[in-house]
Amino acid sequence: MRKTQAGKSTKILSICFALAAIGISGCKKKPFLFTAVDSSHSHICFENTIEETPQKNVIEYEYYYNGGGVAAADFNNDGLCDLYFTGNASENKLYLNRGHLTFQDVTDSAGMKGRPEWKTGVTVADVNGDGWLDVYVSYSGPVKKEQLYDELYINKGCPKGGIPVFVERAKEYGLDAPFTFSTQSAFFDFDRDGDLDMFQCNHGYKYISPFYNTNKVRNQRHPQFGNRLYRNDGGHFTEISDSAGIHGGGLNFGLSVCISDLNNDGWPDIYVTNDFEEQDFLYLNTGKNSFRDVTKKSTGHLSRFSMGSDIADFNNDLLQDILVVDMLPETLERQKLLKGPDEYDKYTLMADSGFQYQNMRNTLQLNQGNTKDGVPLFSEIGQLAGIYNTDWSWSPLFADLDNDGYKDIFITNGFLRDFTNLDFLKYTYQEAAEKAHQNNKTLPVYDLIKKMPSTQLAHFAFRNNRDFTFTNATQAWGLDRKMISSGAVYADLDNDGDLELITNNTNEKATIWENHTSELLKNNFIKVRLTGKGKNIFAIGAKVFVNTATSQQVQELSPTRGFQSSVDFVLNFGLGKESKGVSVKVIWPDGTVSVRKNVSVDTLIEMNQSVGHVEVDPGQPEKPLLFEDCTVQSGISFRHQENDVVDFKKEPLLPYQISKSGPFLSKGDVNGDNLEDFYLGGSAGYAGELFIQQPDHTFVIAQSQPFDADKACEDMGSVFFDADGDHDLDLYVVSGGNQFETGAGELTDRLYINDGRGHFTKAGPGVIPKEYSSGSCVTTADYDRDGDLDLFVGGKILPGNFPLPGYGGILRNDTDRKTGKLKFTVATADVNPDLKSPGMITDALWADLNNDSWPDLIMTGEWMSVKIFINHQGKLEELHDSTLSNTSGLWSKILAGDFDHDGDTDLVIGNAGLNGQWKPTPSEPMTLYAMDFDDNGSIDPVICTRLRGKDFPIASLDEIADKIPSVRKKFIHYKDYSTTSIDNIFSASQIKKAGKWKLQNLQTCYFENEGNGRFTVHPLPLEAQFSKVNGILSEDYDHDGNKDILVTGNFFDYRVQNGRADASFGLLLTGDGKGNFKPVEGLRSGLYARGNIRDMIGLDTGKLIVIAKNNDSLQVIKVVKFKHVPETRVYR
Repeated sequence: MRKTQAGKSTKILSICFALAAIGISGCKKKPFLFTAVDSSHSHICFENTIEETPQKNVIEYEYYYNGGGVAAADFNNDGLCDLYFTGNASENKLYLNRGHLTFQDVTDSAGMKGRPEWKTGVTVADVNGDGWLDVYVSYSGPVKKEQLYDELYINKGCPKGGIPVFVERAKEYGLDAPFTFSTQSAFFDFDRDGDLDMFQCNHGYKYISPFYNTNKVRNQRHPQFGNRLYRNDGGHFTEISDSAGIHGGGLNFGLSVCISDLNNDGWPDIYVTNDFEEQDFLYLNTGKNSFRDVTKKSTGHLSRFSMGSDIADFNNDLLQDILVVDMLPETLERQKLLKGPDEYDKYTLMADSGFQYQNMRNTLQLNQGNTKDGVPLFSEIGQLAGIYNTDWSWSPLFADLDNDGYKDIFITNGFLRDFTNLDFLKYTYQEAAEKAHQNNKTLPVYDLIKKMPSTQLAHFAFRNNRDFTFTNATQAWGLDRKMISSGAVYADLDNDGDLELITNNTNEKATIWENHTSELLKNNFIKVRLTGKGKNIFAIGAKVFVNTATSQQVQELSPTRGFQSSVDFVLNFGLGKESKGVSVKVIWPDGTVSVRKNVSVDTLIEMNQSVGHVEVDPGQPEKPLLFEDCTVQSGISFRHQENDVVDFKKEPLLPYQISKSGPFLSKGDVNGDNLEDFYLGGSAGYAGELFIQQPDHTFVIAQSQPFDADKACEDMGSVFFDADGDHDLDLYVVSGGNQFETGAGELTDRLYINDGRGHFTKAGPGVIPKEYSSGSCVTTADYDRDGDLDLFVGGKILPGNFPLPGYGGILRNDTDRKTGKLKFTVATADVNPDLKSPGMITDALWADLNNDSWPDLIMTGEWMSVKIFINHQGKLEELHDSTLSNTSGLWSKILAGDFDHDGDTDLVIGNAGLNGQWKPTPSEPMTLYAMDFDDNGSIDPVICTRLRGKDFPIASLDEIADKIPSVRKKFIHYKDYSTTSIDNIFSASQIKKAGKWKLQNLQTCYFENEGNGRFTVHPLPLEAQFSKVNGILSEDYDHDGNKDILVTGNFFDYRVQNGRADASFGLLLTGDGKGNFKPVEGLRSGLYARGNIRDMIGLDTGKLIVIAKNNDSLQVIKVVKFKHVPETRVYR
C-alpha cells in the first residue's frame, strides 16, 4: 500500500492555469472540474485524420466516420499509465507516460504503428501470462479482402521505465481472424481454466434485408460478419463460436462488447451490441463451455442502432447495470431535422420476425436481480435517468469522475457529416439522383458528400444524483468544447487519485481532460491494483468490493469498455468524505476471496491472489420472501387475446393506442361459498370469463354463462354489486374501445343478474339506459342513501376523435322494491351535469373523504386533473382545490385508504411515470391542441412541448403532414419546420378555436387528505415512477401495523418513438403510518410481475393477488406471510 502523491505540484499549477483560462480572479467563480491539457505540454499529437476521396467515403463504406480507439495501460510496468491510439488510415501511436501529464512517442521504437489499412478497436491484455501487457488491434474498412486480418502485439518487456518492444504474433496464436470486419475484441477467462480466451466483435460490410429468409440469414454463420469466440488451448486459440452458442449471422453489425458477471454466479457473461436491425445479445455463461441467449428474457427492449456500451453498478446495489448508446439527438429541433417518422409497421414486423423490441435512444438497463433459474432481469430506465438522448454517440463510460462514491457517465459523440439529414436525403440527394438519371450519367457521389451538413457537438458528462437519475454536468465540469470523438477511456494519468478522460478525436488531436477533483473537491479515494495467479496475471474478471460504514461499491476488472477502447487495470474508488473503516474484498476469477480491512484512504492498495488470507466466497444467505408466484398452482392457464386493431392507422397523430386498454378485473363471491371469484373482461371478438374459486384456492372457468353472446363488445371496467336487493352479486360491464363508431350497438353496457348460485342472465331491455358511448369504468355506492346501490359510469373517448371525451354519468337505482322490477335511470342532470363528460376518464371510486357518511366521488383520467366531487346529501359538487387543479396527467388507477392514521381517507393514484420522453411540469406543461385543422371532418390532435415560452409540436414534419397535408405546403424543408412553434404553423383563429388539454404531472402520487377539502400531493419514490401504474393494492405486507402499497403496471402501446413502458416488475412500498413509503427491491420482496399489466385485484382479503395483462396470461401471486388491515370504507 502506498500514497499516490505524484503530480501534486503540477496539478496545483494546472489549477492556476485553469482559473486563468476562464478569467477567474479572486476565486469569484467556481473553476471547472476538467481542463484540456495542451498538446504542447502533453506532447500527444496523435490525430485520426479522415480524408474523403471519390474512392473512399461514407457512401462506399458506411462506417467511414466511426473513428478510432484508445487504450490506457502501464505497458512498461513503471507505475504510470500509458496511452495507445488507433487511427483508421493514420498510424497508431504509443505514448509512454513520463509523469506530470507529459508523454513520449515511442511508436517506432516499440514497433506499434500498425499496418496502413483501416484500424478500429484496441484491446489490452496479458495474453501469454508473462506479466507484460499485450495489445490486440482490430482491422476493418474499405480494403481488399486479403488485407482484412487483426494483429496481436506481444510485449517482450523492457527494463522498468524503459521502452517496451512488441512483436506481432496474431497468426501464430490463431487470432489473426482473416477476412473479418472486426470492430473490437475482449479477453476474458470464460471457462475459468486460468488463461484468457477472446470474444471478437465483427460487423457486416453490406446490408442484407432482415425480412427475406430471416431465420436463415440470422442463424447461418457468415464467415466475415459474424461474431466469434476463441478458446485458449494452451497458448493457441481455437474458434468455438457455433458450439458455444454465439450468433454469427449475416445481419450482424457488432459495434461493441462488454464482459461482466451479470447474474453473480461467478461465470463471466457477454453483452454485445448491434447496429441496424440485428438486436443486441446478452449471452449467459452456462459454465459448460457454452452460452445461452437470454436477451428477450432479461430485457424488455433495447437500443435500435446500438453503438458503444459499458457495464457497471451505478446505483451501488452490487448488481451490474448496462449502458448502451444510440443516436437520438438531444434537442427537439435536431430530432425533427435528422429523424424520420415512426415506423410502426417495420417495428412490429421486426418483433414478429423474432427480433427484440428496439428503440432509437440510449438505454440504461437497471439490474433487478435474477429469476429462479438464474436469468438476470433488467428495467430500462434511461429516460427517467435523463441520459437517453446524446446525439450520434460512441463511447459510454461509467466512472466516478468526482470521487463521491457513485459512478457518473461520460459519453463521446459526433459524426463527421449529418448523414441522416432529411433535407439532404429528400432534396439534395434526390434531385441529384433524378438529374443523373435524366442525363444518363453516374451519380456524383463525392460531390454530394461534400454537400452534406457537418455539425460538431460537445461530449456529455452526467453527474450521478444517487437516486437513479443524472444531471447533465457537461458545461459545469468544463467538458463542453465541441469536437467529434469516438473512442475514450478514463485513467489516473498523474496518480493523484482522480480520473482523467482521454478521447480519440476525428480530424483533431486527441484530448486529455485533466481532472481537478483531488484539489477542488478533496474527496477521498482508494486505488486497487491486482495480481492474479497462473496465466491470468492481471486478474481479468476479478470483482473488487469496497465497503465503508455507510456505503458499498463493486467494480469488475474488465478493460474492454465503451467503444473500440480499453481502460486501465488499476481500479479507482471514490469515497467522498469517508476516511475510516474502509475494507477491500476481492473475489478472484476462480472464486477465492482476499480481504483487507481498515485500509488507509488516498492510497494505492496492491492485492495479490497468492499472498494473504484466501477463502472461498460463500455467497449471500437467502432471506425469506414476502411474495411467491403461484400461477401454475392456481390452475389458471387463461391467456387474454387482443384483437388486431391498430389505432395509428386511423388516427396517425395518436400518442398511444386506445383500443388496447384492457383487460380489467372485478371480484366478488358470486356463489355464496365465502370464496372470492373474479371476472376478466374480454377484448372485442373474445368473451369475458368468470373464474370460480375452489376450496383449495384453485380456479375454474364458469360454464354456461351469457358473456359469449356479447363477445363483439370490448369489455372495459366491471363491478359486482347487488343490483336487485336479493343479497347476491350481480355484474355490470362497461363497453368501450376505439374501434367502434359512436352509436354502435357494441358500445352498449350490460347488466348480468345472478341467480344466487353464480349463474348469470343478461338483464332485459329497459333495465339500464341504452347508451352508445365508449366507456371506461364503473363504480357503485348508495350516493343518495335510499337503501340501494347506484352507479357512476365513466366515459372515455369519442371513438376516432381523440382527445374528445366520451359520455357517462350517474345511473340511479330505481328498482321497485315492491315488485322487484329492476330499473336504472340516468340522474346526471339532477346530481351534477358536469359528470356527463368530465374528461377521458380511466378510473373512479366512491369514498367518504370528509367523514360525513355520504360517499364522495373521485375520478381520474388522461389529459385531465384529478377530480373530486363532494356529496351534499345526494348532490355532487366539484371540489375546487388549487392543488388538484395543477395535477393534469395521464392518471390511470385510484386507491383509497388512511395511510397516515389521522382518521380520514387519503388517495394513491397511478400515473404514467417519469420514464418517458415527456417531461411536463406545472410551470412548463405539455399542451394538446385539437380541432379539425384541415377541415376534412376529423379531429387533428397536435401535442406540443413548451420551450422558451412557446409550444412546439413533437410530431415530425412527415407525421403531421400525413394527417394535415396543408402543413407540407407551408414547410417544404425540415429545417424550417424544426424551429417553428405552433402559432406559426396554424393561424391565430385556429389556435384560439382549438380545444386545449394540458399535462403537468406524470408522477404516481400519494394525495394526503389534510381535511377541510385540502389535499397535499406527494410523489411516490422514484422506483414507483419507472413505468405506468395500472394496478394498486394496499395491505400490511410487512406486519408492522401500517398499510403498505403494492403497485404494478407498464404500457407497451405508445408510439414507436416513445417506445414500450416496460420497466416495472411490480413494487412493494412499505408505509410508516405517517404517509411515507419506502421501496423494497424485488430481490427482497420476491415480487416479479412483468408484462403489459392492466389491472390487479386482491382476493380473500388480499391473500391472493390476480394480475391481468394485455395479450398475455393471467398471473397469480400468493402473499407468503399475510396480515390483513381492515380497509377504510371504499365503495366500488
